[in-house]
Amino acid sequence: MAATLWHFLHPSGQVLVALTLDVPLSLVESVPLMEDLYYASIEYTGVPLEQLAGERVGYRSEHAQGQAPGFLPERHQLVFRSVSSPEDAPDDDTIQRVIYRSDLPYRPEHSSIIYPAELNRRPTTVGALGPYASLICGHQDYIENCVFLSAVQTVGSAARLREIREVAYAYGHRFRARSDGERDMHRRRTMLESISEGLSHLELELSYSVEAGGDIGTLVPALRVESFHNALYSAMGLTERSTTIGQMLSRLSNAIAAELTSVQSAEQRAGDRRRIRTVVAVTFVTTISGTLSLLFGFFGINARQVDQDRSMFDDRYTPIYALIALILACALAIFGGMRLHERWTERRERSRIRSWQTIHGLLAREFGAVILNPARFAATSSPSPTVPGTRTRPPDEEPQPSATPTQ
Repeated sequence: MAATLWHFLHPSGQVLVALTLDVPLSLVESVPLMEDLYYASIEYTGVPLEQLAGERVGYRSEHAQGQAPGFLPERHQLVFRSVSSPEDAPDDDTIQRVIYRSDLPYRPEHSSIIYPAELNRRPTTVGALGPYASLICGHQDYIENCVFLSAVQTVGSAARLREIREVAYAYGHRFRARSDGERDMHRRRTMLESISEGLSHLELELSYSVEAGGDIGTLVPALRVESFHNALYSAMGLTERSTTIGQMLSRLSNAIAAELTSVQSAEQRAGDRRRIRTVVAVTFVTTISGTLSLLFGFFGINARQVDQDRSMFDDRYTPIYALIALILACALAIFGGMRLHERWTERRERSRIRSWQTIHGLLAREFGAVILNPARFAATSSPSPTVPGTRTRPPDEEPQPSATPTQ
């Protein structure tokens, strides 16, 4: 028996471990060995396979940081066998024993084994796929090598998809656990922006590490390899799962965008209130200081109208006080007039646009449809509407309309 340990670097940066064995066993006899290999229950010179594979790439148990060391749960087994004649090809019962790693009979109508058309085209070729094991018989060496690389790519994509789903669930939990009563908008915005940035990375990783891995035809232009790769993606459910997780990320992104809009609106209202307070304070100070400037500017000029022997409250200065009061009254009148004009404009716009005209007005403008004002019909309708009776059809005549349309 010969064994080889392989290490592959996935496009996502993951390191995948593969073990190939050449054993002189029949397909059914290899089922117990496949069961032990699937759970990595093998050792080499007393060293477990997981530890041996980790040491080959410089991994130590102290690097786990509290996590249990070992392989990820995503794995797939490939069984290759040569077929010299059609009689030597395995039957359906042998195939299901290998795929399910169980030396038991089965009912064919309750099987999820996939048989790609290109891998079963000739009498001496067999290709059967399951979610966790596949059987390839009678194919050339280069096809077996390409199938091996296809399985490596698919297992790496499945592992990355599971990690994306776990991180998406963590982001969803953080978003749902947020406090709606949090008054610190900066903290809420920071939390939402961090989740939004993480979701953008997850969507990019989903596209390049999972969805892009489903296309192998551009890298290996072979029908049998492409047929196996597509069937393996389907058997492991990666296409449906990636679509579901993509929808999860998209909907979470939409929810975060809506929340960010709410936070932005709250911050804008708070900013508007701050600006109003500032404008009011500045306007008050400007009004007082402007009034006092007019007053003291008048009394500070060197003119004969200002008598230094008279008090500033003398009746002689009544005209200047009246002028200052007139200026303030004009400013107040201008502000009140602008406010009344604003309210009048808002009331006119509300009376002009009705909710029922939003879609019907568009149809009338684009397609020339006729709009019926429901308010007019409600005003002219009788308080006790009656249902018109059914007219009797005249014998041997064409049916008559129940009412004559008006021109």
